[in-house]
Amino acid sequence: MKKKIVLTFIITVFSMAGEYPQGKLGEVVKLGEDIVNHTDTNTLSKPYVRSQLQCSNCHRKKGADSRAGTAKTIGTFVGTSTSFPAYSKRHKDIISLQNRIDGCFLRCMNGTKSVVNTKVGIAVESYITWLSTGMPVKMSSKAPRTPLKIEMWSKSRKKFIALFKKTTHQNYLSGKALYVKECASCHGDDGQGKGTFPPLWGSTSYTADGSMAKLPNAATWIEDNMPLNNTHLTDQQTADITLYINAQPRPEYRGFKVEDNFKKLGLDLEKIKN
Repeated sequence: MKKKIVLTFIITVFSMAGEYPQGKLGEVVKLGEDIVNHTDTNTLSKPYVRSQLQCSNCHRKKGADSRAGTAKTIGTFVGTSTSFPAYSKRHKDIISLQNRIDGCFLRCMNGTKSVVNTKVGIAVESYITWLSTGMPVKMSSKAPRTPLKIEMWSKSRKKFIALFKKTTHQNYLSGKALYVKECASCHGDDGQGKGTFPPLWGSTSYTADGSMAKLPNAATWIEDNMPLNNTHLTDQQTADITLYINAQPRPEYRGFKVEDNFKKLGLDLEKIKN
């Protein structure tokens, strides 16, 4: 309950900010917003990605609010910029918000090249930063996330890691059946997406090293967001659906493969699938 109250407060603080900045900065913020909402089709960002994904697929809007990343979920952008520069375990170094955005473009969006210090990187950084207008800065020495989200991610990941380590072929079959029931109407029987709903596997989805390819990460996000506007899955159902989705083919990233995410949890992908 305490987490939800704090997160609601954060969103409320932002909702009072309202107006776009004036002049050139406002133009760049609006450009960043468009890139976040149309990452694979915006003329500036399209050359940087090979997926058919948008940042807004994970960083959702709040109701009728067109601003991606304002939904009261674990993927909110509100407060994100207040944590940077931050320590990153992946990089084993201090990273900027643009570095974090770049990682999403490269690994999650199957990117072609870095967006750091490009018009794309600066615009997206400006948009995300604008969403934290008026909030106090508190740089993170633990992870590139706000303190609230670090706590939420940590607890949820531990819960799901314990479930995944018990995974069997039956969980895979359960996940397949649940996917057909809960996900296929939007994302397609073949996981390739429908209309504005993104592909969940295949050549146009996120890479094997993307955040959503990590089983505990994906389960954490799915349980907090899906099915859209009707979250009701149990922990085990969430784990099984995640298992099925992330067992499917997707682009490698610098040699990192789908099965490597399973090996990290002591799992044999082929035994689980067959």
